[in-house]
Amino acid sequence: MPSDGIASSVAETDEPGSRLWLYSGDGEDAPVLLDTDLPDLGRNKMLWADVDLEVAEGLSRLWETLEIESLIADLGKLEEGPALVQHNGILQLAVTVMQSDRDLEPMTLHCLVGPNWVVTLHKGELDLVDEFNKPFHGETRLGDLDGPAFLSLVLDWQLSGYLKIIEGVQGDIDQLDEELLSKAPDEDSLLERLQYFRRRVRTLRNTLSAHREVLGLLSHPRSDAVVGAEATGDYQRLEDRLQQAIEAVDTTREMIVGSFDIFMTRTAQTTNDIMKRLTIVSVLLLPAAALAGIMGMNFKVGIFERPWMFWVTIGLMVIIAAVTLLVARRRKWL
Repeated sequence: MPSDGIASSVAETDEPGSRLWLYSGDGEDAPVLLDTDLPDLGRNKMLWADVDLEVAEGLSRLWETLEIESLIADLGKLEEGPALVQHNGILQLAVTVMQSDRDLEPMTLHCLVGPNWVVTLHKGELDLVDEFNKPFHGETRLGDLDGPAFLSLVLDWQLSGYLKIIEGVQGDIDQLDEELLSKAPDEDSLLERLQYFRRRVRTLRNTLSAHREVLGLLSHPRSDAVVGAEATGDYQRLEDRLQQAIEAVDTTREMIVGSFDIFMTRTAQTTNDIMKRLTIVSVLLLPAAALAGIMGMNFKVGIFERPWMFWVTIGLMVIIAAVTLLVARRRKWL
């Protein structure tokens, strides 16, 4: 295993999807080019290498320097999903991340952690380093952290990404509720969106819940044998944040149930309005049908021999219909 003073000539060419960043305790954080010598990783130095698995084979000199070439070779044999392994003092952790709030396709992030370096590997382009560094300005002093403590920061940042996704889903649900309460909602489209949100929330919860076992091990009071005494508290706080994220997902799921209740209420109200109109139409036509039936009987009554009775009958039909509409209006049935 490499010592605290790693210094080696890593004459690699720049590979797409690979980033090396050196954090220093004196605040002089800077990227490291692969075609230059790997800087000395002495005291108050922290190296982060973020690599696309597709180009990992081209960085063999870097893996040899960190003495993890066998671990890199075995990554393809590991199952997808959260996992925790320790090899001769090197912590190997796999977590699941989400790339964006719209594309909920989970991605496995493999993390290898040494005394003062962290290597993250993933399939496809995922610019972790730049996104992680965006909030930091000036001297960060992140170089004072050891590998496990720095990894806890990266994982906490990824967990914050989940929370942002959850907030985005909740905002979409609020907008959906406004559309449900509008005068003329598109019910078919709204139902499809409800189903889509339910799938998103299910994916988020399943992905987050799968990390409970791993973070539970890292946050255990005796986990200092794995992550060191200084980082144990960090992982305990990380487990608490994971539970908060899961509770936020459960709240979002309850919001979806509430939206579905609004949808069903709105659908029932629409059905009631339709039945009310049909009832009014039936009431309007029923007296007319009764009069037409009576006047169409084949009995020899004197009134049937008077032509003007036809117009009287039509007038009665119109008057009855008008009175019915007036009563319905006054009682607010229409």
